[in-house]
Amino acid sequence: MTPPEASVPVILEKTAARRMVWVDVARVAACILIIANHMAFYSAELYRWIWAEFLAARTPFFLLAAGYFVGRGSFGPLDGGSLFLWRRSWFLLRPYLVWGLAAAVLIGWSPLHEYYASYRPMYEWLGGEKGAGFWPALAAFGRCLGIAGHPVDAPMWFLRDIIIYTAAAPLLYRLGDYLLWAGMVMLSLNYFALDLADHDYPIANSLGFFLLGMYVSRYSLSFLTESVRRYAVPFLVATLALTWWLAGHRDQHNSMLIALGMLGLMSLAILFTEWFPRAARWVAGLAPACFFIFGTHYIVIILLRESGWITWKGAAWDMLWLFLVPVIFAVLAGLFFCMKRFAPRLVPLLGAYGK
Repeated sequence: MTPPEASVPVILEKTAARRMVWVDVARVAACILIIANHMAFYSAELYRWIWAEFLAARTPFFLLAAGYFVGRGSFGPLDGGSLFLWRRSWFLLRPYLVWGLAAAVLIGWSPLHEYYASYRPMYEWLGGEKGAGFWPALAAFGRCLGIAGHPVDAPMWFLRDIIIYTAAAPLLYRLGDYLLWAGMVMLSLNYFALDLADHDYPIANSLGFFLLGMYVSRYSLSFLTESVRRYAVPFLVATLALTWWLAGHRDQHNSMLIALGMLGLMSLAILFTEWFPRAARWVAGLAPACFFIFGTHYIVIILLRESGWITWKGAAWDMLWLFLVPVIFAVLAGLFFCMKRFAPRLVPLLGAYGK
């Protein structure tokens, strides 16, 4: 399984994080799609298309990639005496808590928030409203942080799941060859297709993708890259065709379409890296900002809505929100790299980047 000889030096080129350039390109592309998906909540027509883009493989790609790199031992050995990867989990948990608390202060009170009713008891208690109780408020606070509820910082649900699965990775590793079967069983429950993925708790699908990532970690990234590259063009064509179809048949969504979407996303990143190597290296250089962008972009979107600055309607509304997707990504990425340069000690705490 060998791609054209000329493509090998580019596609298989490593990044500073010991990943390949195309992996970081895929991470950036998935991050942009996640922002677009949250923007599209404010337009039913736009949402129908953005939701289907790459067959909703945006967050599952990160779950699969997390399982793969954890399985490769990138964050600690899994076959030693330790039962949990506490160090890596704590490294991810700190910024998760920071942005969860920031979101609770900045946007949890907003009626424009999709899950506003879930957090309302906490704000009623803090506001001293009559009949507001402490225990309902405490439960609402837990939901703000993703405990038995959807995190107030909406995209953090899959980061919460990754933190939990990463912590338990040494235990999951003991499944050995059964990782594949366990992952397939989890995906067969198909919560996405049943529209039950409210993410109050870690769901079967997210665990399934993480387990599959751990299973394929027995293969080198070079081998997997070459395997996907061989069929990258048909993978990408099939993904784009099915994306167009899914926009009109959302009720047909299932985990296997997500798996194909991930192959399409990987194919796009590999082909882009091969055909435009300089641009790919530049895009890959933005990948360290992804966690910071996950933590902040939804807060920015809700605050933009609350501001009342944007009053356009119809097609103009759709195009404006779509135009703002790269703008929000660029601004937040710029803030991250400014922080990296001028306040590097904050980077691990706010961006989960570094050692």
